[in-house]
Amino acid sequence: MKKYLILFLFLIYGTSLFAQSDIKVMNYNLLNYPLGEMVNRIDTLSKILDFYQPDLLLVQELKSEQGLEDIAQELNALFGDYQAGTYVPQISNPANDWRLQQNLIYNKAVFELVSEAAIVTPYRDINYFQLRILEEDGTPSTDLLHTYVTHLKSSQGGANEQLRLSMVQVLNNHISLLSPESKIIVAGDFNVYHGGEPAYQLLLSDNETNTLHDPIDMPEWASTYFPNREIYTQSTRLSSLDDGAGGGMDDRFDFILLSDQLMNPNATLAYQAESYQALGNNGTCYNQDLIDCSIVDNVSFDLLRSLYHMSDHLPIVLSLEVNEVVSTTDLPLSSESLIEIAPNPANTQIDLVRNETKPIDLRIFNLQGKLILAQKLLEQKTTINIAYLPQGLYIIQTMDKDTGVFDVSKLLIQRE
Repeated sequence: MKKYLILFLFLIYGTSLFAQSDIKVMNYNLLNYPLGEMVNRIDTLSKILDFYQPDLLLVQELKSEQGLEDIAQELNALFGDYQAGTYVPQISNPANDWRLQQNLIYNKAVFELVSEAAIVTPYRDINYFQLRILEEDGTPSTDLLHTYVTHLKSSQGGANEQLRLSMVQVLNNHISLLSPESKIIVAGDFNVYHGGEPAYQLLLSDNETNTLHDPIDMPEWASTYFPNREIYTQSTRLSSLDDGAGGGMDDRFDFILLSDQLMNPNATLAYQAESYQALGNNGTCYNQDLIDCSIVDNVSFDLLRSLYHMSDHLPIVLSLEVNEVVSTTDLPLSSESLIEIAPNPANTQIDLVRNETKPIDLRIFNLQGKLILAQKLLEQKTTINIAYLPQGLYIIQTMDKDTGVFDVSKLLIQRE
C-alpha cells in the first residue's frame, strides 16, 4: 500500500497552536475510612497521595464526613487548594446498617464543581459530579467532565451479580440523559470477578451516544493462565489483618472507565496512552502479600508498605491529556513564509529551505499538542526525516529570534 505525504504551507493570521498538560486521576477504595484499628491512617494515606499527586481523587468506603474532610485537608497541606464534594449519607437501601459512601476531592486550580447528586439504586448510592475544567489562568473552559463514583455489591453468587447488574442499569440510564460525545469517567470498586459478568458487559455495551471503554482493554483477566497480573487490585494482604479481605493479590475489582470522547486522542481532553495502572502492582506477587512484590520496575518498598497497610485494595491511576488551544492572535506574523518545504508529496523526508540567512527555530507539534521535533535551522537547506510520523495533521512553527516573527504552517500526512 503506497503511503505519501502532502504538505500545505500557508500563512495563518490570528490562528492557534496547541499547549499540553495533564490531569492525574486516582480511584481508591479506602477500606471503611477513617475507621479501623490502625492509628493515624491519614499519615499512611498521605504518603500515597504525596507520591502520585492526584488532581482528581475518587474514593469509596467512606464512613463519615469527617473522613472526607480529613483527606481534603491533607491534600491542601501537601499541594495547595483542594475541595471535596458534599458528603451525603447513603440514601439507597435504608435497611442496610453498614453504609458506605463514595465521593471525590479535586484540585481547584484544575476544576470547578458545577453540580453533584446521589443517584439512588437498589443497593448503594452512585455519586455523580459535573466538573468544569479550568484554563491555565483559572477561567472556566467549555469542557465538562461528568464523573461517576460507584461501589457495586460485593461477593460471589447469582443474587449479588444481579444486584451489581441492577446498579449498572441505573447508572446507564443516567448516562443516557447526557448529551452525545460527553466526557465521562465511571470509576470505583466494581466487585466483578470476570469479564463475562453481566454488570461489566453492560457497562461496556454500545449505547450509541456515550459508550464506555476499559482503557487497557483486557476483558479476560480472571484466568489461572492470565499473564497480565499487574492489573489486579485486591487483596494487598494474604491475611485480613484487622479489617478487609485477605487472600493475596488475585482479583481485579477496581476500575476507571472512560467514554468515547475521552478515548479520542484528538479531543481537547484525552486518555494518555499507557498511563493506566494498579499502583504498586508490577505482577510479581500473585496470591501473595503486596510487600512481597519486587520493587524492580515498581514503587519503593516504603510505598508498598503504605499501600499494604492503608487498604485491602490498590488505587487505580491514569492521566488525561489536556490539549488546550493557545491563541496566537497577538503574535506578529510574517508577510511571507520563512521557509519553503519540498517535495510535495513526500514519503520519507522533507527539505526545508530558509528564505533568510539568519538562523530559524523550528518546532513541529501533533494535533494533541505534543512536541514532535525542535530544531534550529542553521544551513540554507535542512533535510528532516518524516518516515516515522503516523497518519495525521501536524503544526509547524518557525520563528526568527531576532524579530520575534512567527510563521505557522500546517503539515498534512495522508496514507493510502
